[in-house]
Amino acid sequence: MVPLPRLCALWGCLLTAVHLGQCLACSDKQYLHNGQCCDLCQPGNRLTSHCTALEKTQCHPCNSGEFLAHWNMEIRCHQHRHCELNQGLRVQKAGTAESDTVCACKEGQHCTSKDCEACVQHTPCAPGFGVVKMATETTDTFCHPCPVGFFSNESSLSEKCRPWTSCEDKNLVVLQEGTSETDVVCGFQFRMRALLVIPVVMVIFITILVVFLYISGQETKG
Repeated sequence: MVPLPRLCALWGCLLTAVHLGQCLACSDKQYLHNGQCCDLCQPGNRLTSHCTALEKTQCHPCNSGEFLAHWNMEIRCHQHRHCELNQGLRVQKAGTAESDTVCACKEGQHCTSKDCEACVQHTPCAPGFGVVKMATETTDTFCHPCPVGFFSNESSLSEKCRPWTSCEDKNLVVLQEGTSETDVVCGFQFRMRALLVIPVVMVIFITILVVFLYISGQETKG
């Protein structure tokens, strides 16, 4: 049989463990301080004093230009981010007591990193390359070489590769093959030119002959 003093000591240890376990099991919006479960400060507020057995946690709102985005036990608020104009940044969304300022790049530029600390100009697609995906505020232009049958003859931030002109659709022949940077050159075939020139020459010749005969006839009558 366990002696009474030892039994009392055992029960005391068990009760102490239970009591401490209850204190350690604070909720997700509380923190442990000096054996007490203190309430965290709400977003937009900072801690000014911990809770006690008699008082709750004391919090104070963040000042203008500051924020805290989560439930916290911070003694200082964070400063709002400054969007550097010299880095090409602009304010996309103004900061509040509960959120930081969101910066973005000016039109025609994109971020150089995930945190968007600076911006650079969009890269245009060179001749021979077409725009597959236009640049955004966070990504650069995506270019791809023009495949056979397509071309691009200018640097552009938006132009896709254009198909070569179909000479057959215009009843013409290919005088010069296209490249990735130039279009096909269409024109008349030499024989076709000859077929067009001959009738014209014949008409002119017959006209001159008729005029000559007419003038000769007039002179003979005279």
